[in-house]
Amino acid sequence: MKKALALSLLIFGVSFASEGGAGGELFWKTVNTVILFALIFVVAKKYVVKYFSSRRKSIENMILEAQKAKEESEKALAEAKQKLEEAKQKHAETLRLAEETAKQEREVALNEAKEIAERIKAQAKEAVEIEVQKGQAALRKYAVEKALEISEKLVKEQINPELNKAVIKKTLKTLDTVQR
Repeated sequence: MKKALALSLLIFGVSFASEGGAGGELFWKTVNTVILFALIFVVAKKYVVKYFSSRRKSIENMILEAQKAKEESEKALAEAKQKLEEAKQKHAETLRLAEETAKQEREVALNEAKEIAERIKAQAKEAVEIEVQKGQAALRKYAVEKALEISEKLVKEQINPELNKAVIKKTLKTLDTVQR
């Protein structure tokens, strides 16, 4: 690079040397400008290269960080979607179980109610039968008492011993039939 700079200065110097006095001033302005740019280039080269190198590295780091952040975001999004799906499934399962439990509880309650109704019906039927039996027993007792009254009345009216025997037999037969 330095050789190219020195060679260009020599070429400019030779080409402007052939001209008269007007070219000398332009020559020195050009030489000064080239020297200024060369010095600026030499001095600033380290810093410019370093700046662009560090800038490139920082941009690369920013790109890598952005890619990592994107990957982490995508991973977090996928996890969130999976958790959401799992939550939906758990919710659906919970609803299904709740419906099944409610249905089973309803069936159990209905079965218990039917059993209770059957027991009440059986108890009522039993109570009715007991009352009917009590009524029949009371009727028999009443029939026996009335038969005895009538028999006594007849016996008193007719004190015939043979007739008494026949009436007693007839009454006993009637009582026997009523009791059966």
